[in-house]
Amino acid sequence: MVLDVGDNGRGFTVESGAVRSPHTVRGHGLPAIRARVHQLGGTLTIESAPGEGTVLSAEIPLAPTALTAPEAPA
Repeated sequence: MVLDVGDNGRGFTVESGAVRSPHTVRGHGLPAIRARVHQLGGTLTIESAPGEGTVLSAEIPLAPTALTAPEAPA
């Protein structure tokens, strides 16, 4: 299953840390979303640029897979 979600908000750069750190001040839940998709055996792609909005694409297998432990914070 593929789920694409996008917005036309302010966007961000990967260097801002919004994707990597679960403790961002801005309150992005992207690390939590990535961890949950990973637990389901899927992948999450994030495309964003300042002033251009953000598009998330989650690809999750429909067949059951072994659950994996969430990634430790960096």
